[in-house]
Amino acid sequence: MRPKIFKAETIQRAIADVKDELGPDAMILSTRRIPKNPRDPYAKGKFAVEAAPKGFSRVHMTGQADKNSTDRADDAFGFIKDALVSIKDIISIAGLGNGVQTMMLNHPGASSLFALLLRTGISEKMVSSIMQKACFSMENHQNKRNDKTGELDSVASLKNYVIKECIRQINTRKLFVQSGVSDTLGPADDLSSGRRLCSSELPYMAAFVGPTGAGKTTTIAKLAAELTFKRKKRVGLISIDNYRVGAFEQLKAYASIMGLGCIPAFNSDDFSMAVDKMRSMDIILIDTAGHSHSDKLRMDELAGVVNGKFNVSVHLVLSMTTGVIDMKAAASSFASLNPETYVFTKIDETNRRGKIMDQINELSMPVSLVTNGQRVPEDLIIPDKRTLLSIMLGTEQTG
Repeated sequence: MRPKIFKAETIQRAIADVKDELGPDAMILSTRRIPKNPRDPYAKGKFAVEAAPKGFSRVHMTGQADKNSTDRADDAFGFIKDALVSIKDIISIAGLGNGVQTMMLNHPGASSLFALLLRTGISEKMVSSIMQKACFSMENHQNKRNDKTGELDSVASLKNYVIKECIRQINTRKLFVQSGVSDTLGPADDLSSGRRLCSSELPYMAAFVGPTGAGKTTTIAKLAAELTFKRKKRVGLISIDNYRVGAFEQLKAYASIMGLGCIPAFNSDDFSMAVDKMRSMDIILIDTAGHSHSDKLRMDELAGVVNGKFNVSVHLVLSMTTGVIDMKAAASSFASLNPETYVFTKIDETNRRGKIMDQINELSMPVSLVTNGQRVPEDLIIPDKRTLLSIMLGTEQTG
């Protein structure tokens, strides 16, 4: 069946007509606004929606595939495919306001990109902002070049602007200081921000904080293995988790396998003694008690240790299986500990990883680590911006 054009006074009405005739899985091929007749004062503008039934392909009509299909397949960000937007997607987009609807009409392919970003778990508000900024950048670039070659009609061009805008919205920070071709992390180097420690006699100390079940202990084990066996650093472990039954035993078991020292600390004095015993280490990784972000008493106890007399770098660990509202609440509460980076865990347990972008914008911090499984040390990713974006969009291998 050939494509058909449906016209109506509103895009919602046109889409409803498509749904009635072609079914809920129909594909939207294009949308455009039909201006009203200036000679008719009673005329109303209309919308035209070109649609086809599910399974339709322009290749069937032309007899040849798009010559650029190979290039698209090789695109590192293949999340934006030539898949056409289904009626279900366009219905969800239709209620987002006139600004978004106008953008969809002015930019072919915008609705596909919009829907695909929504499916990753990025909020509607964030997707709207990204898409409108991308469209504005593309229009501005064309105007500066006085380009009349139809760049605005290019889905591939819009895709590139969307990618650029997504990358602008995120930030990463490597946990390892690089100099030349080899790691130069020493006893007085800050892994994440380049600060010098207060005392050159002390190791670099990193504490991992976050809600219960976020995956702090397993993440520390993975990082300890990375540092010990790949970076050739002397690593010590301290557990200040004195609430969870078996917490220290779990960390100690990992430490024993790797041949590392592991010391429990139940208060500030214990922590000071543990640090003193590990002065010969390059790095000390600190496991903390997981607790509800609303538990102010335990939060204050934790702050007394990690924000005490030592220069401890704090990293906030959040599980991707946590709901958006709870994730934001936890990040807001743990902000009192002055974390420097995010660590996102369990990305292999959800397909809606786009909420990372919302969280980065909620509490402006870079991402240092991502974990994607239970294997130690394999399931650890130290992402750059593009790797993090591909993780959010679901194009990164995660298992």
